[in-house]
Amino acid sequence: MLNVMRKHAGSWMIKIILFAIVIVFSFWGVGSFRSRQASKVATVNDEIIGVTEYQRAYNNLIEQYRRQFGSSLNDGMLEMLRIKQQTLEQLINRTILLQEAKKLGLRVSDEEVADSIVRLPVFQSNGTFDNRRYRALLSQIHLTPEEFEADQKNALLSEKLSRIITGAAKVSAVEAREWYDWRNTTVNVDYVLFRPNDYTDIEPSAEAVADYFEAQKENYKTDPLVKARYVVFDPDAYKKQVSVTENEIADYYDTHIDEFKNEKKVEARHILIKVDPNADQATEQEAKARAEAVAQKARSGEDFAKLAETFSEGPTKSQGGYLGKFTQAQMVKPFADKAFSMAAGEISDPVKTQFGWHVIKVESVEPAATQTLEQARAQMVKTLTDTKAKTLAYDNAEQFYENTFEKEDLIKNAKTFDLGVLETGAFSRRGPEALGRGKEAFAKIAFGLGVDEISDIQEIGGRYYLIQTTETIAARIPELEMVNARVMADLKKKMQSDKALESATAMAVEIEGGKAFADIVAGRNLTVNQTGLFKRDASIPGIGSDPAFTQAAFALTPDNATGTEPVEGHAGVYLLHLAERKAPPSDGFDNEKEKISDLLLRQKQQTVLQDWMTARRAESQVTVEKGYTE
Repeated sequence: MLNVMRKHAGSWMIKIILFAIVIVFSFWGVGSFRSRQASKVATVNDEIIGVTEYQRAYNNLIEQYRRQFGSSLNDGMLEMLRIKQQTLEQLINRTILLQEAKKLGLRVSDEEVADSIVRLPVFQSNGTFDNRRYRALLSQIHLTPEEFEADQKNALLSEKLSRIITGAAKVSAVEAREWYDWRNTTVNVDYVLFRPNDYTDIEPSAEAVADYFEAQKENYKTDPLVKARYVVFDPDAYKKQVSVTENEIADYYDTHIDEFKNEKKVEARHILIKVDPNADQATEQEAKARAEAVAQKARSGEDFAKLAETFSEGPTKSQGGYLGKFTQAQMVKPFADKAFSMAAGEISDPVKTQFGWHVIKVESVEPAATQTLEQARAQMVKTLTDTKAKTLAYDNAEQFYENTFEKEDLIKNAKTFDLGVLETGAFSRRGPEALGRGKEAFAKIAFGLGVDEISDIQEIGGRYYLIQTTETIAARIPELEMVNARVMADLKKKMQSDKALESATAMAVEIEGGKAFADIVAGRNLTVNQTGLFKRDASIPGIGSDPAFTQAAFALTPDNATGTEPVEGHAGVYLLHLAERKAPPSDGFDNEKEKISDLLLRQKQQTVLQDWMTARRAESQVTVEKGYTE
């Protein structure tokens, strides 16, 4: 199929392809071309979703999150993200979408598929589709061109239907303006804060502590614990057994050439004259004039670094405006576009970004370059050595695992393989400290095993483990004497919070009775603070981020300027009074109208598509096999 496309050729390049393919298929899944196996995950209107299809989509989704979160992705996050449920939902929705597209008679031609693939940058070398690269990259993710093309066809078919479904979504100018006003309105609030820590004369009695413990004893239950033994296969221990040939080095260089390309970099300084995004035209022009005056001083020979220390209003002021070396993608577009068009030593006219007006001086320009094979040799040898060592470690772990059937075998086989059997003390689900970053993953495995049960091969932190749980210790509620200090501290904190709420409530009662906020404050000798103007999505001056405070502040109006309900925030309990409510400047909407309309349109399209999918899902017969959670 698609023979015309496959005749294109070019040179080899590779770097982002695996990520790109993972992203493409993390929603649509892969494997629809494959015949469905007898084992299945779900059935959608008599169409089977097979285990192979599910597993590949699951792995792709894991890889997507791994690239998004990096080393911070752990088992706890994976559980919170509900990967299994996400995978199943995506596959079911994709199946329904394709079924509906076929009912409507939508079609995708081979020419459309071919055109879409040859246009993918990941399959191109020097802007031309590269057939060798195409086949090699698909091979790396265990797909044939026929399989990939069939899945691409399904993706295009789904896109066609999605465009039809969302095509009716529109955003009016009134909607865009309402959203702009809602997001950019600012308020200034007077507030009284009742801090729990200010109530220092609270000392719980022994009887109160005992009663509190009795009511809250589940909160003081100890964690369940386990003990385990394990063997570890560390790739570093196998590196001495690895050799790398010249052919392997040359092949790696050819197939991973993008890894050895260095982007163009610019080294620069800048002077920033800040301007608020909502500033009026007069303020904008005044800031630009100041930037032009500084630029003229720099061009006349004054030291740019000293000018930056004197006039810049940016965070690099104290460093003479020094930004270091950066690629074009690392800076906001207007700034980057200008800096990368300049020569070393050149000083720019003022450049406008969302931060204000910048004057840029380029210190040096480092052109794009590609390392030669010899320059990249050491890096490639290390990569190939690491890969081979990891394979050897896994192969040995697999051989060990195949010979391990009972608890005694773990110790016996460890001697055969010249490995030490390591023991942990009792540990909670947070894991044994000796495992470092891998402790939570280790704990999850150990807690999932029965006593004396041995895990299969587990990769944790780049090493391979076989883990045996040797003892489990159930959670229990301790005697009060064991946690008395902790219970007393918790009760005191609660009593202080209750007292703060009680004081705020008493003041709120006076407000409801018609007494003025200022009069109550004066009568109670309370301190009034003022926030200054802030937006809904901004940090509150003097307070920081506090959603409860923000919600209450923007609920106030000139007609109902004083809040009659205490607001329980992070720092204590607040009572609020509106000092000022300010609408955003009208001319700011003109600058943001297009961006806002695009944002709202995407949101509407997502809602329309989701509503459509919910309706189709309700009409569909979906059966999920036992063992898979929908």
